Amino acid sequence: MRRNPTFFVCLVVVTTTLFSCLNSETQPSISLEAQWALDTAAIGSYLKSQGIAARKDVSGVRFIIDSLGSGFPPQASSIIRFTYKGSLLTNEIFDQGTNVSLAMQDLIPGFQLGLALMPAGTRARIYIPSGYAYGNQGVNSIPANANLAFEVKLLEVVQTDAMKQQLASDTVAIDNYLTTNSIIAIKDKSGLRYTINQFGTGGTPNLYDKVKISNTGKLMTNGTVFFSGSNAPSQNFDSRVINFIYAFQVGLQKMPVGSKATLYVPSGLGFGNQLTKGSSINIPANSNLIFDVELTEIVE
Repeated sequence: MRRNPTFFVCLVVVTTTLFSCLNSETQPSISLEAQWALDTAAIGSYLKSQGIAARKDVSGVRFIIDSLGSGFPPQASSIIRFTYKGSLLTNEIFDQGTNVSLAMQDLIPGFQLGLALMPAGTRARIYIPSGYAYGNQGVNSIPANANLAFEVKLLEVVQTDAMKQQLASDTVAIDNYLTTNSIIAIKDKSGLRYTINQFGTGGTPNLYDKVKISNTGKLMTNGTVFFSGSNAPSQNFDSRVINFIYAFQVGLQKMPVGSKATLYVPSGLGFGNQLTKGSSINIPANSNLIFDVELTEIVE
């Protein structure tokens, strides 16, 4: 089932113009699903009228990559630096800023969703349905139920000293594991270590290709399996390479379709410093991981 939009009224985009809910005017609301359908149709019509070809996220957020960076995209907990210009679909600018530093969690949800699809250094355009912006509230110069457009340059995803130290510690631990187990692995500059166990003969995906994969993940410390299954595009998940953890973003782009690989993953390229729990997942904070991955298809 498609994730329902939630109206976020007072969340910040960037400047004091958008920190405030003063001078807001609430419009009668229809159901979230109905408003989402209207919004995504309106954005689609606007882009078509402008001759703009955009990719679409399952949320309804659309994006165009004008120039691709070479870093990793931000995560929910990231601090970022960016330059931006926000406008209505009528091209009226309501806000802009240069070299702004903020936490991802302080941004409106649609902006977060768009930025999470952008490697550091990327310049892009993002089109956001109203439910992922300010919903049925008119905020300052932004009308109620307004779909928004942003031009953005993601300058930096900030790496703290603690993150850098953790990566250094993790890569030493992984290299020791590989030596102890007589495993010869390729070393990527990101900190990922990997082996290609079977080379496929198909195409190799890029960051925005949708893929089908099978994978098994386990803890490096004791071999405990925390996931075994497959991922493919669905109504709730695009399954683009960029939608996966950092290690998969690196590894999958080195695997032609039909390939099988083993990834040795520093915690920062996996699930980081947060305990990750779920019905079939229990991954302690700062866990180095091993994934056996098979790339079965690039979905057209």
